[in-house]
Amino acid sequence: MKPDSILYYPHIEFKNEAWVKSSLLLWDHVYRIVPENYIPNDSDEIKKLVDEDLVRNIKLNDQDRGETFDEFLTLCDRLENHLPAGLIPSDEERIHPEKIDSRLYPYLDLIGEHFVDEEKWLHLSKELARGYMFKLSQVVARFRNLNRGTDDIDAWSINPFFCENGNFGEFLQDPESKGFLCSVTLEDVIPEKIGTVGSKELIQFIKSRKDERKLLRDKFDELTSHIAKVSNIQHAGQLSMDFVNDLIESKEQYRKSMDSWREIKALPISTGVPVSLTALSALAGNNANPFNLKIVAGGLAIGAICCYADFYRVKKRRDPSYSSYLIQIDELCRNVAKASRVRLEEFIND
Repeated sequence: MKPDSILYYPHIEFKNEAWVKSSLLLWDHVYRIVPENYIPNDSDEIKKLVDEDLVRNIKLNDQDRGETFDEFLTLCDRLENHLPAGLIPSDEERIHPEKIDSRLYPYLDLIGEHFVDEEKWLHLSKELARGYMFKLSQVVARFRNLNRGTDDIDAWSINPFFCENGNFGEFLQDPESKGFLCSVTLEDVIPEKIGTVGSKELIQFIKSRKDERKLLRDKFDELTSHIAKVSNIQHAGQLSMDFVNDLIESKEQYRKSMDSWREIKALPISTGVPVSLTALSALAGNNANPFNLKIVAGGLAIGAICCYADFYRVKKRRDPSYSSYLIQIDELCRNVAKASRVRLEEFIND
């Protein structure tokens, strides 16, 4: 079953309530990971959405912590002698004790400096803590069949490094690589001023436009799942464009359903997708440079962020824990691929 809700990462509190409202224009619920006995510092608007059961809290269990431990240690073992620049310890960051499997503590001496304070919060280097939280969000999403989303382009840009267990080489821009991590961006989806829309009006729209929301969400998922699986030219080309045209049509239906918001300037939504050179060439019209942003049709853009070190290791079947969506609230970034490429390059090679 396709995910109908989204998990916010990598923080507990929402940095911007406009992001929450934007996400609810597409998904049925926004989830977040909240430790027991911790009360999020929510705005009045967010509290209303919590009361309507549109924003839900996730309490972690032993399975969440255990699987995160296993995957995080696997990643650390793989990176033992090849740590990216972004994982070299610097400042400290805290992790709530309920988010940690107790088996992690004996391994921390091998990973980096740390200590546990009087309230039992773990203080770990900011970089390693961030990696652990990415793994945690991935595991939680997988177990609950959720997509993941953020409004932080820095977090979104380096998140694939952890999802793919560091499957990126030192040279991120080989145009002849067998496969790439690409951004797929659909423009003109979310009204730019959605933050000014009151919760009551938003809730009414959500309830009345459930079918249009689901259609757009499903078509976007179908397109990205399709191009992630294309490895043979016989399955590319026109077949890919059929998926594209269905998505564009569903976007237009959705935009028409926005009534008074219809003419408002809109923001894009992006997701990261593993794409073979064959599929990218089919969609981008044999563009000589896969790292140049290509507008496919109707405001749909695709561009390579980086190339995989070993494309054969890339999962052929995408699961919800892989899918990560970026909705930028503070600024309109038309070329997400370029912006993410710079951030990932700095993370790996500094």
